[in-house]
Amino acid sequence: MNQEAGANSFSEHHQRHVRTTFQYIDKLLSEAEHTMADAGSPSPFRMHSDDTTPIQRKVTHDYILRIREAMRRVMDELNIPPSEPHSGAVWAAAINLMFCSISLNELTPERMRAYGPLSPEEAQKLDGIRAELDGLVAKLRSYLGKGAGGDLQQRLQQLGKTGDEIRLLSEIERIVTGHGLVEFRGTLSMLLDRMESAAFEVGVFGRVSSGKSSLLNYILQTDVLPIGVTPVTAIPTRISHGPVAEAGIEFAEAQPKIIPLSELPEFATEQKNPGNKKHVTRIFVKLPSDRLAEGVTFVDTPGLGSLAVAGAEETIAYLPRCDLGILLIDASAGLTPDDVIVVQALYQAGASAMILISKADLFSPVDREQMIAYVKTNLRDQLRVESPVHAVSVFGADAALCDHWFESELRPFLAQHHELAITSQKRKIGALREVVIGALERRLHVAPEADLGERATLPEEVTEALRTGDRTLERAQGESFFLTRKITKMQRAIIDVAAERIAAALIESDDADVPSIFSETLMQMIAEPVAATLRSIEQTRDALAKAMDVVVSASGRDVPEQLPKPTGMPMMDVNEISQKTVIEKPRLLSFLGKGVLASHIRRKLETEYDRTLLEFLSLYANRLRRWMEQSINALRNAFNAFADMHRAHFEATPASALPDASAIQNDLRILRHWDTAEAESAIRGI
Repeated sequence: MNQEAGANSFSEHHQRHVRTTFQYIDKLLSEAEHTMADAGSPSPFRMHSDDTTPIQRKVTHDYILRIREAMRRVMDELNIPPSEPHSGAVWAAAINLMFCSISLNELTPERMRAYGPLSPEEAQKLDGIRAELDGLVAKLRSYLGKGAGGDLQQRLQQLGKTGDEIRLLSEIERIVTGHGLVEFRGTLSMLLDRMESAAFEVGVFGRVSSGKSSLLNYILQTDVLPIGVTPVTAIPTRISHGPVAEAGIEFAEAQPKIIPLSELPEFATEQKNPGNKKHVTRIFVKLPSDRLAEGVTFVDTPGLGSLAVAGAEETIAYLPRCDLGILLIDASAGLTPDDVIVVQALYQAGASAMILISKADLFSPVDREQMIAYVKTNLRDQLRVESPVHAVSVFGADAALCDHWFESELRPFLAQHHELAITSQKRKIGALREVVIGALERRLHVAPEADLGERATLPEEVTEALRTGDRTLERAQGESFFLTRKITKMQRAIIDVAAERIAAALIESDDADVPSIFSETLMQMIAEPVAATLRSIEQTRDALAKAMDVVVSASGRDVPEQLPKPTGMPMMDVNEISQKTVIEKPRLLSFLGKGVLASHIRRKLETEYDRTLLEFLSLYANRLRRWMEQSINALRNAFNAFADMHRAHFEATPASALPDASAIQNDLRILRHWDTAEAESAIRGI
């Protein structure tokens, strides 16, 4: 009773003073604990000499816990509410890291020249040092930015597999986390990315009405894909396995939505979404089809228009990412130059190709064989490739042709790829296990009293090569904005050139195809900046590969894997704007010459189509920029994983405390004797 009366006698001001005093004490305790930890840390900026022992640091930590617990108990006793946190810890840490990046930006050669002249060699070295440190800060910012998604153990559990490779990765993740081996988290994350998105992509290409959607509907045993002679919008439809039949739609300027498959034509067809007015950027379809259960994704692409106006390099830009390309050739139309360009682009992009002659039910068996021989001969003569060619149909008794192709050609091809992917994945996980073993062995043999200056360091050429890679990635990220921004500023130049060409065509003929002229002009003029983005990524990839070769040469280790190739550049359908272009031949102006007619057409284009053209260019530039950033991030992740693994190979891992020899020895035993009874016993004993 007296205790309750005493507590109630504390006024709001008394409570505030007690709380403020305890807050100050808590701050001092934090500083004391930080001082003890700082003295034993490897920081080059520690403020105190290390006159502590591990036992002193542990006991100090335990006493501080007791003091804080006592303050919490007293506040409960006096009914003093605790202070509310001002912000989340992750957010606050991310803000501090952002300021770290800003501070590192002050070390650029341009800013440092204010303190005195720098030679080109010194400037390059300084820029590499800054890029290396900023890269480390960026890794931590990226990790914190993923939130719960950065939990590798959680991702492993969500894979839903019980295979040995998942168990091994789980053990490696536990060991890496337990011993602070953060340099291996990048490689772990990449391996998980590949497991989580292990789909084999099959792109289906062909001209309008060649039968792409009919083929996919037949082999996937569904009827959800729109079929017709009117071109669909320039958005590939990706079909993969899912427990429920549904579609996901992504937009350039709105939140994505999930829709029933019955509503798919509202977004995927020219009739319901003319000129892609709804600004759809991606379409995903999920189907509970047995033929998709093994991780296969089919991509139904828009009907191909004329690709001959651009070179092979640009043509690749309009092909979605795929591992296998299936090209449908209309039996009644035969092999066209555009078909040849697509096959060439697929092989240049590193994909395999299969050729299908559709609508084979319209021809006799003899005619089909002649068509197959004709296509094979032309591809051999023009491209020097031996692509498999089959005649197929999805109607009546001739549908057996499609069934035979699927069972005898496509299914074995996919099964072989699946086996190769599993073998490759096991090899990569095994390599990670070996380097983690090496890192643990080095930590086990690091003497506690060893001078920090005696730590193993990277050879100078390796250090410089890795820094060059960091600089290359940094510059590529900056280029992604400037390269794509050029596209948004091209509408005036496009209108000028198109007006000249349309005027010349109208003078020569009353039946000039104005939309086609505008379409070809737009394609030709955008082809160069589009190709420039592709070249930028390729150059970045080549520079990173050279840096990796230097590191491999110095370390004497295995040749690194190839860096990811830039694939999946967004398609651009000029039909969505060129078909709106209507220019009639003015009789009187035609007599005044090409120059006067061109000026008239230019004014008409500027008045009626300038805003539409700018919107079209801006939307495509944004899609292209996102693709470029994604490609750079893929290269960055692969290069960082490579760099971290090699840094771990050369350097002893820093530790802020004495290594736990028994824990290290136990984890080494698990990794060395994986798949043995000894390893199983050790795991159960953890």
